[in-house]
Amino acid sequence: MAEVCMENYDTSFGSVARAGDILVAGFNFGCGSSREQAATSILAKKIPLVVAGSFGNIFSRNSINNALMGVEVPRLVQRLRETFNKEGEKALTIRTGWKFVWDVRRSKVTITEGEGGKEWNQKVGELPPNVQEIIARGGLEKWVKNEIS
Repeated sequence: MAEVCMENYDTSFGSVARAGDILVAGFNFGCGSSREQAATSILAKKIPLVVAGSFGNIFSRNSINNALMGVEVPRLVQRLRETFNKEGEKALTIRTGWKFVWDVRRSKVTITEGEGGKEWNQKVGELPPNVQEIIARGGLEKWVKNEIS
């Protein structure tokens, strides 16, 4: 699954994305992705976090169930589009060099726009304690096994 992750979107994704990267996507990410493989293929690629302008509901739930972290930051999507969408260039997957820090406890993200670039903060939606616990246990199946044992 890691080899073909996001291939239908960008055939170069597999060679550009690296383990530990953060995947930043647009709006309604995962819409129409009713199967768990949409989330598990991203995890198979060793990408632990997806940031999007918004998520499709089923993808969002499948992500939680499989311990893939996700957070909505529409402003980041807008800033990336303003910075990297140049006329005549069509690279779908790029390495930005931007830094993203998510303080889950405070429901806040901090973005640094490149080396020495502008830094800004934004309040994000709270990750409820029950969702945190499911993700911390490695997904819903492992959470359920722990609860019944």
